[in-house]
Amino acid sequence: MHLRRSRTEGRFTVQIFPKLCACDIYQEQRATVAGNLLKMLSHTGNVPITELDQVGLDLRKMDLFEVFIRLFAKNLLTTIKNSLRREYIRSSDELHVIRGRIDFRHHINPARMHIIPCRYHELSADSLLNRTFKYTCYLMSRTASDFTTIRLLGAIVNLLEPVTLTPICVAEIDRIAYSRLNRIFEPYIRMCRIFLSNSSLTLQASEVESFSLLIPMERLFEEFIGTVLAEDPAYFFGRNVPVRSQATVGRLARDANGAELFSMRPDIIVGCPQIEAVIDTKYKQLDTADRKAGILQADLYQMYAYAAKTNARRCMLLYPEVLLKQKQDFFLTVRSLEGMDVDILLMIRAIRLSHDLNRREGWEAFHSEIREIVRPLIAKQNPLATGGAAELTHRCNHLAMSMPVKRK
Repeated sequence: MHLRRSRTEGRFTVQIFPKLCACDIYQEQRATVAGNLLKMLSHTGNVPITELDQVGLDLRKMDLFEVFIRLFAKNLLTTIKNSLRREYIRSSDELHVIRGRIDFRHHINPARMHIIPCRYHELSADSLLNRTFKYTCYLMSRTASDFTTIRLLGAIVNLLEPVTLTPICVAEIDRIAYSRLNRIFEPYIRMCRIFLSNSSLTLQASEVESFSLLIPMERLFEEFIGTVLAEDPAYFFGRNVPVRSQATVGRLARDANGAELFSMRPDIIVGCPQIEAVIDTKYKQLDTADRKAGILQADLYQMYAYAAKTNARRCMLLYPEVLLKQKQDFFLTVRSLEGMDVDILLMIRAIRLSHDLNRREGWEAFHSEIREIVRPLIAKQNPLATGGAAELTHRCNHLAMSMPVKRK
């Protein structure tokens, strides 16, 4: 998705939304598409949005730029009010009393012995984290047009009044260290980084002020599906199995010195320590008229490598459904650890992203659909396997109690 806003004498906005629904109904579903995009971003933790305010936001009229800034400002203001972060900052100054440690390297002038150069730590709100918030909110207020958004941003700047207003670059943001005390601000800093890395705004007035926001939908689609599956694997797969995203399963090759190269990291793996299934998400539209269903040969090579390396029983290529429902199965012949050729099922599936994910019925429909898609990936639990022993013992005891006892 690409969003760009520029301002010269006037103002214009270019918005390119992702394909989450059919093109012929896009205008009718514009608010749903924008809401779903925000839901996907918030669910993966990429933006600090906990709940989409359907009352205060009109997604049919507001452009996505204003929506992003409004939600960012609203949540950040609440967080800062509850816990304005202060840090110990190293300072040095010439004082009349000793504070911290004396800097003897500068305390050598006999005529100024009454002035004591000191080095000390001071608890202050003027930290790099707060300076980043103040600078970002200042720039956002210059480019926002909605009155409520501007008021929220102004309130944040006022709360950060002791903080220095100074330009912050992306390299400085990357130096911010997180701990358990300031971890709550990490999503907001991530949003500030996105804004500052794509903005040409500065503290001084300029002839052209622009902001662009690029969201890699292929990465967002992968993270969203992985997050949803990991939240409740027992619901989706019928039993509680570990779900991991972007986990390294091995290396593809070795050099002449024996060093392993080229990490193999499937999008989603199901099962641990034994990997039972591999899911790779592809944010592409399939060509159903094609004899091979429009699936790229490189994608099949990739799934073959994953299947051979992990010994997974089943694999899946998961696409977003836009126009037509796609369901097709292939078989990959892989050499097993025992040296035998084994056919691995490769499932081609598509999931609808046009449900209204911000409504309960739409969210439940999406969950039900993805469960129907991924459930066949995992074989049913054997009652004699680990985890079924207690149930088996219970059945045996019940059978023993129900058997008639012969009396002598």
